[in-house]
Amino acid sequence: MTDGFNLFYRCWRVSGEIDRVVVCIHGIPGDSRGFKAIGPSLAADGNQVYALDLRGIANSKEENLPKGDVRDLKRNLQDLDEVVSEVRRNHPRKKVYMLGYSLGGAYTLWHVANRPDSLDGLVLVAPAIVVPAMSTRKASFLLFFANIFAPKMMYNLVQEPELVKAILQDQIGSTKVSIRYLASARRTLVAKALENASRIDKPTLILQGEADDVALPIGAKRLYESLRTKEKTIRIFPDADHGFLSYYATFSAKYDLAKREHAFSVVKDWLRTH
Repeated sequence: MTDGFNLFYRCWRVSGEIDRVVVCIHGIPGDSRGFKAIGPSLAADGNQVYALDLRGIANSKEENLPKGDVRDLKRNLQDLDEVVSEVRRNHPRKKVYMLGYSLGGAYTLWHVANRPDSLDGLVLVAPAIVVPAMSTRKASFLLFFANIFAPKMMYNLVQEPELVKAILQDQIGSTKVSIRYLASARRTLVAKALENASRIDKPTLILQGEADDVALPIGAKRLYESLRTKEKTIRIFPDADHGFLSYYATFSAKYDLAKREHAFSVVKDWLRTH
């Protein structure tokens, strides 16, 4: 990055001619490993795929901070600008899309609303619009005061044992994020997501699990209604939870390969036609 920080990314390369490029942004907790299932699938369909570890996360840990903590969320947003610009330089005349998962969807909305010409389209999976852990009045109140008195306190976001084990494998990821990261994300990204959507005039695909209790389905529906673009599609997947498209879902007792492959096909079909 322009400040000298080394931002980690994974790349799934196309074996032949590249048709388009997809930049993937993870949620929290999580990291680029969450795209280890859909990344190769998209690459096999002509999409060069890049997945970031956002600053402060996993392999992009900031010096003297625990994984899951970030000094300034604004720097994360600048990182996105720089990454997309670099991708554009490396792939001239190719369409570039951003795939945002959970909070990554809110990052994506912010980026496109503020940089309307940088991308050709958006794919938003389980977007963080209505998030009980961050959006309810009680949660917002508690987060506000926690950020004043204990901003560096780490908060555990994952309880399911299988997912905890998967995220912590190889000592790369973390199931915890700092209070100040949560507070900044709520204030800068989640609270302004629908406002940002109202400024977006790019083709958009939304995928949402009907059984998602982390980012509620009502949020995805409100997002769809708020998007300025008329070229928008929303797909609701019955019985699917928050992590239905993630590599980490492989480790869950609820894992269903057929349903995940169907969701992958929806994304690939949409990319081919947009």
